[in-house]
Amino acid sequence: MSETMISNGPRLFLTDYASYNNGTQFQFGHWVDLDQFNDEDEFSDYITEHLAECDKKSPLGFGSIREEPMFTDFENFPRELYSESCSPSDLADLFAWINLEDDKKLIVTALMSAWSYGITEAIEASEDCYLTEYTDNAKYELFEMWYPEAEQLEQTNDYLSIDYDRFIRDNYTKVEIDGTTYLLEDQ
Repeated sequence: MSETMISNGPRLFLTDYASYNNGTQFQFGHWVDLDQFNDEDEFSDYITEHLAECDKKSPLGFGSIREEPMFTDFENFPRELYSESCSPSDLADLFAWINLEDDKKLIVTALMSAWSYGITEAIEASEDCYLTEYTDNAKYELFEMWYPEAEQLEQTNDYLSIDYDRFIRDNYTKVEIDGTTYLLEDQ
């Protein structure tokens, strides 16, 4: 079973490699709420401005400038989208996820976590994907969705016994997201 965090307010701790190597990453680093940006270009502009401000406050030796952002921590988005160096394509993937509707984020996160889909593949697959919270009654309700006549057959036939747990194992993948277990229909 995979575990991934998802909730409101995706954030990154922004610093830079030069500050990190100088031991000043906390002096020049801070948490950035990614919801305040529309896309990766706005966020990249913010990073450039932040690094320029850091250079004004505490210039590096030999006339060097801070040019390599570093993200030392993350919150509230799937681990699969985190990278310490976050290339432009990594940021584009992250903002593709951020800009999804919440219910779509959940399905995409499940696909990335359970089946190692990339963000593009997960978004495409999410159109035909069924995800439900795994509750005590879920296995019965899902079986009845697939085989509506089965319950009546089981009640009228003393020799028929339905293995609901096997049905779930054979047709769904369990995935844990933010402490809740979901069933993702196998494709």
